[in-house]
Amino acid sequence: GQWCTRVPLICFGTVEWHLPDRCLRQFGREQCIPLEVPDSQRAFHGRDGRQGTRDWPTKLKEFITIWENRQLQDIVTPNQVGRMGYHDPYLDRYRQTSVRYMTPEGAADGALADGVERIKDMTTRRTELGNEDVSFIR
Repeated sequence: GQWCTRVPLICFGTVEWHLPDRCLRQFGREQCIPLEVPDSQRAFHGRDGRQGTRDWPTKLKEFITIWENRQLQDIVTPNQVGRMGYHDPYLDRYRQTSVRYMTPEGAADGALADGVERIKDMTTRRTELGNEDVSFIR
């Protein structure tokens, strides 16, 4: 659908990007690692059109072209089935780049869940903890 199209939204001299690849999980889709925000967002964000040129079709031609070809900009991912795995590429990136917890309680719950997930991962892969086999944890 249109909600899943990564395109610039244009209003006179203002360009705002619609970036659905950042919130696919909210719509029951598999979450991919989002693409970078285009630099052009920084260049036109917050312009009010009272200064300078009023020839927006010329000035914003590249964004208008992207909009006109929006059917080529769809983010296509399958429906999410079950939970994401601990080592899903998106979650690995998320843990490296995001603030994960808003409250101390959330951090405690998250740390516990991460610990259980790591133990499960260690026992499933039959890795060794130091020199000891971790099969005893199972």
